[in-house]
Amino acid sequence: MRKKLLMIAGSILGLLLLTALALPLFISANTFKPRLETYLSGALGRKVAIGNISLSILTGSISVDRGSVADDPAFSASPFLTAQ
Repeated sequence: MRKKLLMIAGSILGLLLLTALALPLFISANTFKPRLETYLSGALGRKVAIGNISLSILTGSISVDRGSVADDPAFSASPFLTAQ
């Protein structure tokens, strides 16, 4: 009986792990890009543009290819901040 419970628990754990590893294949982090840009623009009071967003479950990280924060139009038309 105990051996059977351990096999069931191990199977469930394995299935959860497999699901977590496959999640980035089915869900694109770029679907959150418009919402994130809107939120950051509202928080900073300036237009924010971000590039490709990638998610890594194994390392627990989110990365953005590039980003820029617009400058006040009274000062300059070029971005205030750009990052690669």
